[in-house]
Amino acid sequence: MKGKGLNSIPIRFAVMTGVMATLCVVAQIYLWLGVGYEQAAWPLIATVMGCSIIIPTAITWAAAKKLTGQIRALRNSTEAIVAGDFDSPVDIDCACEVGGLADSFRKMVGRLNSNILRMNILAYSDALTGLPNRIVATHMLGHMTKPDHGGQGAVLFIDLDGFKQVNDTHGHEVGDELLKQASLRIIEKGLNRTPEQLDTCTTPYGELCDRAPEDIVFVRFAGDEFVALLPDMTDLDALAAIATAIVSSLDEPFSIRGLSISIGASIGIVRTPIDSDNAAELLNFADIAMYAAKEAGKNGFRFFDHSMRDLVIERNKIESDLRQAIAADELTLHYQPKLNAATLECVGVEALARWNHPERGMISPGTFIPIAEKAGLMPVMGASIMRVAIRQCRAWLDAGIRRKVAVNVSPAQFEAAGLVPEILALLREYDIEPELLELEITESMLMSDFTATRNRVEQLQETGISISIDDFGTGFSNLAQLAKLPFNAIKIDQSLIADIGKNDKSENIVKAIVDMAHALGHKTIAEGIETPEQLYFLQRIGCDKLQGYLFARPMPAADLENWQKERSQNTVAQMHEQISRTLGKG
Repeated sequence: MKGKGLNSIPIRFAVMTGVMATLCVVAQIYLWLGVGYEQAAWPLIATVMGCSIIIPTAITWAAAKKLTGQIRALRNSTEAIVAGDFDSPVDIDCACEVGGLADSFRKMVGRLNSNILRMNILAYSDALTGLPNRIVATHMLGHMTKPDHGGQGAVLFIDLDGFKQVNDTHGHEVGDELLKQASLRIIEKGLNRTPEQLDTCTTPYGELCDRAPEDIVFVRFAGDEFVALLPDMTDLDALAAIATAIVSSLDEPFSIRGLSISIGASIGIVRTPIDSDNAAELLNFADIAMYAAKEAGKNGFRFFDHSMRDLVIERNKIESDLRQAIAADELTLHYQPKLNAATLECVGVEALARWNHPERGMISPGTFIPIAEKAGLMPVMGASIMRVAIRQCRAWLDAGIRRKVAVNVSPAQFEAAGLVPEILALLREYDIEPELLELEITESMLMSDFTATRNRVEQLQETGISISIDDFGTGFSNLAQLAKLPFNAIKIDQSLIADIGKNDKSENIVKAIVDMAHALGHKTIAEGIETPEQLYFLQRIGCDKLQGYLFARPMPAADLENWQKERSQNTVAQMHEQISRTLGKG
């Protein structure tokens, strides 16, 4: 045991001193008794006395030097760790307390290295798939683009087609398992590698290495997006072959918890230095090429080209302008009336965002909303829209008009922790009754995290705010779970309404939705009504509210008042007669 018994430094020094003192006493006794003090030669006496002083001193000095040498070695190891050298050896082998301290120091260094490795794994790897994360991709791409590190290669930006639908339908656990199986299949069948053969670009302690990739780097970039870095590969045919192999690797359905699940992949390909030598630009360009592959029909790949570069520049400019417009509160709202199906009386409006760009004019929501979603602007933009809608509701109340306003809520905005208190604060600020506000959330949002969604919906409903399920019929709602949600109305998606009069199955689905909603005690709203035939069918099956171009397009608040005045001059019978004439002309 180190530091115990004779291994203890104090005991060693005490024994050493005692032994030396005893030897000196014995020598002096010998001189006194054997030779005689008076007869002893002074040189001999001086020698004995000198040795009695010098020898203990020398031995003590030597022992102390050895001890301080060990302490100095321990200090050097400590300074090496402070300097970042966590692999510096502790070369101390002693049974004394210093040896015990060295052992404790080695344990501390081992634990420290383990913690560093654990922290680096958390920082640079994806917890679900075990793959490197986007930090590694950005770091290694920066090295791959350096001329002194080769300066050439390709980036494949891979997005799984249909994953969101799987996640919304079957839940996150199935979605997580799908991500793990899909990533492994892409590695083995698409990239023709094993996970062990991929370049993780990290040191034994999990730190990022300071070099270019030596083999393929495959990372989980975000959500259902993956990025593959292919160093020293720029040949179009070779890259096309790899992209084709990745797409083909996902052709066979996945078996997860007894379910057969099919997905695809859209891939964007960019090359360096041909397309760019900037890491951020390369990722952006590859992302754009991936979206081009999606727009071309999904489950394929596209190479980035110069025409796409112009789209990138255009999108970035719109994003920059949109940020400024949101900050300056320049977004406006148009309002589309909602009508009682039986009386055709306006019973509320839906607020729809509009952006009148100072140079480009009106920019379609179909253009700027996807950009806002990609740039993470939806929460702040949604909050701005909510304020404008509630402010307009206050203006109508001041004019003696009590009008319910429906506002669309994006997934990012709905999931924000501060949604409920922020909305309630706005209602208090403008002195608006919660009953005058309706929030529209999509069917897919409900199914993405049912428990959290139910809790949020309950919080909102307890305040008196109405909840409508938007785009109903486009997702895969679990009806058993749907029955547990405390919502107010189902809004039937316009894709189903458009098939009325054309497709018997669509008509049956619409009727089934109306019957189901009524059975659950909820109202129904049909959107996208454009023909009198659609109107009469919806009235016949008992739909509660109607919305569409047949009645009015979205319009500014001032135009809404004019529209309302014109309608007030017409009786319901006259409106039906006008619609009938329109139907006859069609």
